[in-house]
Amino acid sequence: MGRRYSIADDQAMTATPGDSVLSIVGTTDVRPRIYDLIFGTTGTPADTMIQYLLQRFTADGTGDALVPTALDSGDPTAVGAFLGNHSAEPTYTAGEILLQVALNQRATFRWVASPGSEIVLPAHATNGAGFMGMHASYVGLYSATMLFEE
Repeated sequence: MGRRYSIADDQAMTATPGDSVLSIVGTTDVRPRIYDLIFGTTGTPADTMIQYLLQRFTADGTGDALVPTALDSGDPTAVGAFLGNHSAEPTYTAGEILLQVALNQRATFRWVASPGSEIVLPAHATNGAGFMGMHASYVGLYSATMLFEE
């Protein structure tokens, strides 16, 4: 088992195609494995549906640099690249949706991979995965926490 880490952030939701709240990129030596995602809205709720996507990309966008928290305090700093609260979107790969969840805005959702079914990212310095939420008219905040191992 690899070293395990957590990243989390908030993002203001926009209409389709949405704004990414988190992104993760490995290195030529490290293939991150996403095994847990927790997400939901933090703004004023309504009875509407929000579409959440985890999707592969070939180039990361622009956002706030995140420093992952090691789940074991004895582990070193994670070596991948991690962004939150994107102001420019990653270059998403068409048709490479890894996870898609339609969720009522009043709900929080947790996805946990079955053992051996983690989402494995490539050992590449620019390719990775981003997580976003989108809705046609909701503009409040949503948040996400991603657990992964390197």
